[in-house]
Amino acid sequence: MCANDSPSVKTDGPTDAATLATDYEQYRLDLEAQPLPSYRTEELRSRIGVVHEALAEAGIAGAGQLQHLLRVVTEALADVRAAQVTPVPTDRDPTSAVPGAAETGRAYEITPTEQRKTTNVLVNLLFTVVETPTHADRRAGRVDGEEDDATAPNAPTTDS
Repeated sequence: MCANDSPSVKTDGPTDAATLATDYEQYRLDLEAQPLPSYRTEELRSRIGVVHEALAEAGIAGAGQLQHLLRVVTEALADVRAAQVTPVPTDRDPTSAVPGAAETGRAYEITPTEQRKTTNVLVNLLFTVVETPTHADRRAGRVDGEEDDATAPNAPTTDS
C-alpha cells in the first residue's frame, strides 16, 4: 500500500478481515521504510503484529489490542511532528535519535518530504485501526464496525 492510498475501505464499507490482515502487514513493511526512531518502529511492528495475528486467526481484533496500537500510532505522529525538519539530515542514526529531546540523544531529524510521507503512512494506519472490527462490534451485530442509523446515539427521533 502506498502512503498516498486511502485507508482500507471499500465503497460499501470496511474490508474483510483477510484484507485488513494483509493491509496491516503492508503497514508494517511501509513503516520499516520510514525514518522513525528504531524504538518507535519496533513498538509499531510489535503492536501491528498482535492485531495482524488476531485478524488472521479470529477475523476480529480485541478492543484493547486496537487501543494499544492507536496509542503507539498517535505517539509516533507526535514524534514526527516534533522532529527537527532539515533540508538534509547530517549523520542520521535513528537508533540513537530521541524525538524532541536533543539533550538526551541525537536530535530526530527528517526532511520535509520524509515528514509528509511518514505522516501519510501513520494517518492511513490510524484510519485502518479505527475501522477494524472488534469483539464488541461482533456482539452488537456490527461486524463491519458501523452502527445502524436507528441505534446511533444521536439518531433523529420520529417524535415531533
